[in-house]
Amino acid sequence: MTTQIEQTNLAGDGELPLPDLEVNPCLPDPDVDTSEVPFRMVDGIHIPAERYYDQEFTNLENRKLWMHTWQWAVRVEDVQLPGDYMEYKVAEESVMVVRVDEETIKVFHNVCPHRATQLALDCGSFSGKQIVCPFHGWRWELDGTQSYLYARNGFIPESIEPSKINLKEVRSEIRYGFVWINFDDDAPSFDEFIGSMDRHLEPMWMDRMRVRWWKYLDLPANWKVATEAFIEAYHVMQAHPELAFGAVGDDYNADMLAYSPKGMGHFNVGAQESAPDVVGTSMESLLNPPVKHLRFGEYFLEQNRILFEGTAGAYVTEREEFISDRVRNQGLPDEELVPAFFEEYFAYAQDAGIPLPPPDPEASSYGFVFPNMVFLGLTGNLLLYRVRPIGSDPNMCRFEVFALQIPVEAEGEQAPARAEGPLEVEDLPFVLRQDVENIARQQAGYRSSAFHETTMSPRFEKMIYGMQNEIDRYLAR
Repeated sequence: MTTQIEQTNLAGDGELPLPDLEVNPCLPDPDVDTSEVPFRMVDGIHIPAERYYDQEFTNLENRKLWMHTWQWAVRVEDVQLPGDYMEYKVAEESVMVVRVDEETIKVFHNVCPHRATQLALDCGSFSGKQIVCPFHGWRWELDGTQSYLYARNGFIPESIEPSKINLKEVRSEIRYGFVWINFDDDAPSFDEFIGSMDRHLEPMWMDRMRVRWWKYLDLPANWKVATEAFIEAYHVMQAHPELAFGAVGDDYNADMLAYSPKGMGHFNVGAQESAPDVVGTSMESLLNPPVKHLRFGEYFLEQNRILFEGTAGAYVTEREEFISDRVRNQGLPDEELVPAFFEEYFAYAQDAGIPLPPPDPEASSYGFVFPNMVFLGLTGNLLLYRVRPIGSDPNMCRFEVFALQIPVEAEGEQAPARAEGPLEVEDLPFVLRQDVENIARQQAGYRSSAFHETTMSPRFEKMIYGMQNEIDRYLAR
């Protein structure tokens, strides 16, 4: 059970009660000493600007965050056949995810133990099911054991013992259709890491989805700047006027996003009333559309139309828009529009052989998995964002967008989608473009001599606090 803190009600009047500081995202964890963390989080209002551009802080993140947290590297279907591989890079690290056999995927540090040559670039398949160094021809089986070393008699035997020249494996787990990695063998298990978010992710059937398209941009911004653009709804009225439907001022409600422990976040109406790990989101805001002059059914269908056009069919696909059009033309009262949509949608999916997940009040329609995975889902499909630091430059990141969908079962397994990029901001569909085009401007602003810290809303931007406080927990270790 959680207890209400005896402080100013950061959630506002009429809100769900804030739990104690252990899961309150707006304030640092009192059980973790962050006094040695540079530019640390101190209160629930400000974030020091240096966290977004300081080289020392970036180096600390690269060592203590990215080398010790779970993060998803590839989709399982990216490496379908034995010998298939895909490279994953984050900060200064590169790993290769390798399909060993039908049942096994392994992840290795992407480096030859001889003289450091990288063994895999991008994606492909290892010829003859052998991993071969392109420099001196050292070879390994797909499971990482050394199979050939040219002129072995020229080396000191102790220096080429298997324990020294087998490929170094990286800890990995397969969950929700993703291959997750952790460079730290002593870090908490994936189950401990994901915690209560599992009950919101598992019902979505992400493991049955397949990537329809995958686009990326290399942005002149810190990875946190790009991530934070997608974990608050406060920006919608200004940045996305189409989605605000003409609302001004308090006519648009940005109090839409809940928070969970460990820097995680999710939004799903059905589970809010009983979920003890949700912080500071009013029931009224959960059960009503954010635009006050629209009714819920009207808002739902119109939002679908705009997101179909504005995300290139990622968040809302042709399937949902087809059903939305049918429902719009039936002349139903507003309260019947959403039930009619889902009734027709599930009937359509059954006829088409699309195995949709059954309705589940726990399934999340929006979520953030720390440190860098943001998703928006409608039953059977997903719009997914991932942001990663590039090298050690605090002012650069890779921003990726994925469109996933549960395919028609009879179509069988198709060739996996590959990344398109690096693209320019202008290449994105308009809703995504509206989000991304402010990121570089914000990064530049953090360097201004007139700017020292953010002034944030603990009500509307609570998930940003959750992420930043969790970063400090890692940096303090």
